Amino acid sequence: MKENIGISVISKACGVKVHSIRTWETRYQVFSPDRASNGQRVYSRLDLERAKLIGSLLSKGVSISKLSPLTLDELKEMVQSTKEIVVECEDFVSASVKNLFANLQDYKIDGVLAELQHLRMNTSSKDFIFKVVLPVMQEIGMKVARDDFSVTQEHIISTLIRDQIAQINLPNFTDSDSKVILATPDGNLHELSILIADILCRSNRVSTSYLGASHPAQCLGEATNALKIETIVMGVVSSDKWDYGKSMISYLKELDKYLDIRISVILGGGSELEFPKFKNIKEVRVVKDFESFDNLMLNPNFFLNSYL
Repeated sequence: MKENIGISVISKACGVKVHSIRTWETRYQVFSPDRASNGQRVYSRLDLERAKLIGSLLSKGVSISKLSPLTLDELKEMVQSTKEIVVECEDFVSASVKNLFANLQDYKIDGVLAELQHLRMNTSSKDFIFKVVLPVMQEIGMKVARDDFSVTQEHIISTLIRDQIAQINLPNFTDSDSKVILATPDGNLHELSILIADILCRSNRVSTSYLGASHPAQCLGEATNALKIETIVMGVVSSDKWDYGKSMISYLKELDKYLDIRISVILGGGSELEFPKFKNIKEVRVVKDFESFDNLMLNPNFFLNSYL
């Protein structure tokens, strides 16, 4: 007997759009919902439990075609086995990162590269970002601050990481309702942040138009109008050549002048400022870290709610 659980609840539990649930039911018979008197699909508590397990496994990179024939007990067993794999993965990552820094200590660039390649090819895209890239960049920053490593060594690892990120080839879901532009403001050359954001967006089935770093406001405004994409994600980490606090509001004011459509702006790595009221920028959201950004892209209602 089905209960009054709607398809939107099942969709959220799986972490995919409603239309994907409908497709799965037709193609893979993942769920077999009943129909309410008004024709709407209705699901049971067991369907919801199944959806949550499927969502967890999809996030680990398991395909829906592999999951669809599995019973509830089989899905539970697979979730448990992936947890055990995660523990093994963390041990492997820890050992490889230790080797990476040992090679970097002696300027053995080929050795550093070999460890990064090994990590990229043996972890999921999200794990590579959250368990390798971000911790390594944080640690190298601390080591440079303590004079354990040089600025040159920091530049070496940054360059190699950027190259490895560029080799992660995830599909761009261009037919998705969730779309963003990725860029940085004029003078901000910190491209690594939007490269990481691009991977997280695509991992969460958010379509991206990657424009790169350092865009004059007029050029970015014209590109946004042409692309007709209503969300811009900007990397705004300060550097010795670009100051967020001094530059951000004036840049947004200039950008707003050249927009013909209403948009939302997400500022990654910034802080809250007293943003004025804009004509076409209807929302400015500050996201302080990549974990928060990932959660934002995971939310299927974000893009809908932003434009009501």
